[in-house]
Amino acid sequence: MGVDKIKAKILEDAKAEANKIISEAEEEKAKILEKAKEEAEKRKAEILKKGEKEAEMTKSRIISEAKLEAKKKLLEAKEEIIEMAINKLKEELVKLPEQPEYKDKLVNLIKDGAVSLGGGELIVRLNSRDMELIEDSTLWNLEKEIESITKKVTVLKKGDPVDIIGGCIIETADGLKSLDNSLEAIFNRNLNVIRARITEKLF
Repeated sequence: MGVDKIKAKILEDAKAEANKIISEAEEEKAKILEKAKEEAEKRKAEILKKGEKEAEMTKSRIISEAKLEAKKKLLEAKEEIIEMAINKLKEELVKLPEQPEYKDKLVNLIKDGAVSLGGGELIVRLNSRDMELIEDSTLWNLEKEIESITKKVTVLKKGDPVDIIGGCIIETADGLKSLDNSLEAIFNRNLNVIRARITEKLF
C-alpha cells in the first residue's frame, strides 16, 4: 500500500471514529435533555400540587375566619338586644311603685324578709315615699303573721329612709343580719334568670 493510500485510510478511520463519537454524544445529549425535561415536568407538577394544596388551605382558613367573625357579630347583636331588653325592664321596674298593687307587693316583701331572718326585733328600711305608704298598723298586722310562721315574738320598726327604688331592706336590731329586698336587689339577684327568659323568648 502506497503512502497516499495509507494516509487516506487513516483519514477515513479517523472520520469514522469522529462520526461515532459525535453520534454517541448526540445520543447522550438527547438522554440528558429528556431526563431534564422529565425532571422539570416532575418539579412543575410538585409545585402545582403544592400550590393547589396551599390555595385550598388558604381558602379553608379564610372561610373559617369568616364563619367565626359572623358568629361573633351575631352573638354581639344578640347581646345588644338582650341588654336593650334588660334596660327596658329596668325602666319598668322604676315605674313599679306607681302601680296600684305595689303596696301589697311591698307588704309581702317585708313579710318574706322578716320570715327569712327568723322574726324577732327587726328594722324595716324603706325609701321616703314608702315610709308614708306603710302605716304602723300595717306593720303591727305583719308582726302577728310573722310570729305565727316563725314562732318567735316579732317587733317591726321603721328605720331611717334609704335610697332605693322601692321594696325594703330588713335588718336585725343588733345589725348582725340583714336582707336586701329592694326592687333593684331582687332584680339583680334574678338577672341570670331574666337573661335566660329574654333569650328564650327572643331567639
